[in-house]
Amino acid sequence: MKNKLKFILIISRNLLIIFLLLEIFLGVYYSYHDESGVDENTERIYATGVYDGVELETVKEIFRELRLQDMEWESYLHYRFKPMYAKHNTIYENGLRKTENPSLKNSDNALKIFCFGGSTMYSAGSRDAHTIPSELSKLIHTNFPDKNVEVTNFGCHGYTRATENIQLQQELIKNNIPDIVIFYDGVNEIISAHQNNEAGTPTNAYNRKNEFKVAHNYKKRIKLMLRSSYLCRLVITIQRKLKHNTIHARLDDRPDSLAVDIANIFLGYVKISKSLEKSYNFKVFNFLQPVVYSKKNLTEAEQGYFRDQQYYENLYDLSYSIIRKDALMKTDSTFLDISTVFDTSEKTIYTDFCHTGEYGNQLVADRIFKEIEPALTQTKFIENQE
Repeated sequence: MKNKLKFILIISRNLLIIFLLLEIFLGVYYSYHDESGVDENTERIYATGVYDGVELETVKEIFRELRLQDMEWESYLHYRFKPMYAKHNTIYENGLRKTENPSLKNSDNALKIFCFGGSTMYSAGSRDAHTIPSELSKLIHTNFPDKNVEVTNFGCHGYTRATENIQLQQELIKNNIPDIVIFYDGVNEIISAHQNNEAGTPTNAYNRKNEFKVAHNYKKRIKLMLRSSYLCRLVITIQRKLKHNTIHARLDDRPDSLAVDIANIFLGYVKISKSLEKSYNFKVFNFLQPVVYSKKNLTEAEQGYFRDQQYYENLYDLSYSIIRKDALMKTDSTFLDISTVFDTSEKTIYTDFCHTGEYGNQLVADRIFKEIEPALTQTKFIENQE
């Protein structure tokens, strides 16, 4: 019995040593792989011409900074950005990205425009001065040079409309009342539903579920440690390559009923924001955002993005279609489907299936400005500037 126990202990010890050595080796490898991979991927993106007029080294700096971004816990939102003061990506202490505001004279009595969305509103892959909110702010300044306007970028990677509604409510509770609220959504509603196989859940909600009460459960600790190990990453990578012959994850097809749920839940959150609009006397604009599936003339690079993540397409097509046909959306002048905003462009707009380069941000900002311009000329706007 003693010999058997001793044998088990020796085997366990040796397995643990092998595991630790593999973790160290794979940790060094993946650290180098990930760091070098950022520049390699950036070079591929740059070669598509999406950053025409911007130097390659500048674009590399932008994406290196994106890799260095980190999150911290935020109640109700799950997470928010940690402060970051980099060359091209500035995130303040409140977790919000810097927006160029050439019209801002006095924040106390400025007309406030809140911009909500995910990483596309944050404008991942763009410099601070060329995000969608910054481009919008510059357009407002060009057309209303004497006005006092402050545009705020609330965009954060992975945020869905549900999270954005909570963000807005938190600002209202603090008596930070906007004049105009812009929601730019569609992408993360589908991604989160696809990940969790359930509509209306936060992005990466399954990770939060796995982490819940881990401090009080050794079994969960061990599972979490194994799931987050480099060895587990290696195994998953090998599985994907063997099964799909690609590094991209291919999740199972989702039923049409999931798209119906996505649309209905999204519309529910739109209605909630409309009720807040009436209570707090601001104007809400809901923009259904473009994705590579909705662009009419795809370049060669964009066709590649389309193929790589085509498994999202059916959810986008069906959920977008249901949203467009909804009675409220058809009669609501502040609901605007701008998914075709790039249809006349022959250039490469996207850096992947949903994120756009700085030129794409300009086109989106231009379209948003045209839609909100009438609200900027209303009496309330004029009075707020005096």
